[in-house]
Amino acid sequence: MKTIVTVTGIRPDFIRMSEIFKKLDKANWCNHILIHTGQHYDELLSGIFFKDLDIREPDYNLNIGAPGKQHYEQQASLGPKIINLLRENLIDPDIILFLGDSNSVLASVPLRKEGYIIGHIEAGMRSYDERMLEEINRKVCDHVSNFLFVYHDNYRLKALAEGINESKIYVVGNTIVEPLNHIADLSYTGTKEHILMDIHRPENFKHKERLEDIFKFANMCSDNTGKPVKMLKFGRTEKAIKEYNLNLGNIEPIDLMGYREFIKCMQDSRFIISDSGTAQEEPAILNIPVIVPRDFTERPESVEHNNSKMLDLKKVEQYNKIISWASEGNRSSSQWLGDGTTSEKILNILKENI
Repeated sequence: MKTIVTVTGIRPDFIRMSEIFKKLDKANWCNHILIHTGQHYDELLSGIFFKDLDIREPDYNLNIGAPGKQHYEQQASLGPKIINLLRENLIDPDIILFLGDSNSVLASVPLRKEGYIIGHIEAGMRSYDERMLEEINRKVCDHVSNFLFVYHDNYRLKALAEGINESKIYVVGNTIVEPLNHIADLSYTGTKEHILMDIHRPENFKHKERLEDIFKFANMCSDNTGKPVKMLKFGRTEKAIKEYNLNLGNIEPIDLMGYREFIKCMQDSRFIISDSGTAQEEPAILNIPVIVPRDFTERPESVEHNNSKMLDLKKVEQYNKIISWASEGNRSSSQWLGDGTTSEKILNILKENI
């Protein structure tokens, strides 16, 4: 009997890993141990998703995301906590799986140094913008991993370009397809009664002028479409709004919500303004256009397939054209995300190779 440990800590990763969790729990050839790092300590960002996604409670919660903790404090404490937990509970994993690019994946470094086998799901993704902490996290995890599960052949090529051995890389498709297919009513076309906005990246909220420009653009979207803008409340962004004394105009802050409710909120959107990476994937399946106020993206396929458009805040003359594109609705394919069998492919690879 093999032992597989999964380490997860933030809302999007619970969603992406949900079908893998379920299949590992049901597999008769392995014992699955789920460690929640607690990076997201808010119930709305972690706990409620166990219910929405029908995920069991984690075996262990490390609670690294207590209020007031800085990124470096999370990163410094996580590796030793996982190593001590494994040793104290006599857990000898055949592989430890991480997903994505949150602070949690940096625990892969001390774990690899201690001789553990590491697998990274969502490997090979690159924005080439190292202002993003996530870009550094994902690169580091890729280079210490024994197994790299990439969503797309483009990501395989990016990993190869950095000198990663091809024998470690497996193209499996995107894990977001399965949970969305299971939870969303894909026949529901939505009311299209609002514009949804999600701004939470430091590259945006840490700069007053940039955040102000995003809000000006959002209000322009509202004026042009006659639709209100509903902005998800993220603590760091709310803090920046107060600090900079910004005028929201027609932007209405709304509370965070469970995943099922959030899917419906996306479906009821005319279009979405978001700096989230995941927001370039889920709306592609739901056929909702996304405007991305960032300089770079780690998901260029979304732009290439006309699911999203990048917003250059310095090019005000292009605003009307982008709003018109988003207002017309999305008619492009989401096939670049995969065929919805990613969790099965990953389990088969693990069964045959660990």
